[in-house]
Amino acid sequence: MMQARNGQGRGTFAAIAPAHGPCFPSSSALRPGCSTPIMKSAFDSPPGSHKPMDEPDYYQCLGVDKKATKDEINRAFRKLAKKYHPDRNPGDKNAERRFKEISVAHDVLSDDEKRRQYDRLRDARARGFATGDFSDLSDFLRTSGARGAQGGRAAGFDFSDIFSSFFGDRPPGGAAGPRRGDDIVQTIEIPFETAINGGTVALRVQRAEACATCRGTGARPGSTPKPCATCRGTGTVQAAQGCFSFSRPCPDCLGRGQRVTNPCSACGGQGRALRLRSLSVKIPRGVQEGARIRLSGEGEPGAGGGPPGDRYLEIHIRPHSLFERQGHDIYSDVEINIVQAALGTTVPVRTLAGEVQLRIPPGTSSGAKLRLRGKGAPTPAGEHGDHYVRVKIMAPKNLTQAQADLLRRFAHEARLPT
Repeated sequence: MMQARNGQGRGTFAAIAPAHGPCFPSSSALRPGCSTPIMKSAFDSPPGSHKPMDEPDYYQCLGVDKKATKDEINRAFRKLAKKYHPDRNPGDKNAERRFKEISVAHDVLSDDEKRRQYDRLRDARARGFATGDFSDLSDFLRTSGARGAQGGRAAGFDFSDIFSSFFGDRPPGGAAGPRRGDDIVQTIEIPFETAINGGTVALRVQRAEACATCRGTGARPGSTPKPCATCRGTGTVQAAQGCFSFSRPCPDCLGRGQRVTNPCSACGGQGRALRLRSLSVKIPRGVQEGARIRLSGEGEPGAGGGPPGDRYLEIHIRPHSLFERQGHDIYSDVEINIVQAALGTTVPVRTLAGEVQLRIPPGTSSGAKLRLRGKGAPTPAGEHGDHYVRVKIMAPKNLTQAQADLLRRFAHEARLPT
């Protein structure tokens, strides 16, 4: 029994140009429905062009004048923080992003030294002395704003959250380069005995691999892909979320930057073909339910020459008819009659290591747990857990008249209720 699903791979967003509210002004045109300008970056321009991009205006972000006093800045921040705090806006991503913006702005403007550095950078921008890309702002925030008294955190969040939301997991600029393939998480069921003792499991899996006919290009041999007209060969297109403009993989070329006009007949232009593979997987001794075994390089193939992902086998242990496992301990049941429970006895009990004789002490109650030390499952340290035997006392059925009379006589002498 197997069930496979693709793992949650990391995002593939390219550079994100923030353009939210008053924090991120620009001289560019307004997007319909957005009351603030969309900030254009050099990354939105055709290759070879370098259009400068405005930096976030922290004064506008807090709604204060650039000559505002520290008290005015603090009051403005408290008012906005109360309005946009995540606790007051559960599940509202726009409010969460706005709260992060004003927190960063406040962290910079409420600190005299950081504010002086920010003002110098801002004035240099206005005079045209800066380079025009994100690096100055990023460096400034990371070296000053991100090193405040709270150790790089403000109002309960990490400053890197802002950059993650703007840039995703890749540095700004251009089409996607080589990317590692997605991981695959696959559930496999193994016998109880294999989980205890270890062993080898044969596995047959399907994996997408580069098409042997077109060598992964997706184009018929002898032809070549052409630049994608939708993204102009960059592999990314602009999208919007609220007042934010960001890049995402082109839906037409899937981030490749190229379109196949003469597709390969073997793979239909996908550049990939499913291959059935046989794998021999070693199961370690004492593996537990839910454990994961990594098969390096057995995940989805990478894009643009990137390496393949990994395959993770999530272990599900098939239930045993006799034993129950809890961690490294084993549980099982044994049934005895009322005479054995009252007088004590010795009964055979099956364990992982074979059959043993278990002594039942006199007066044992139903539900009692008797421990067999060291008879449980193996641990990574080479030791063993314990085996607990749960006692079940079975009452006799279909008594004869004589047997019933004996029990009543016993109950009378023992002063037991009947």
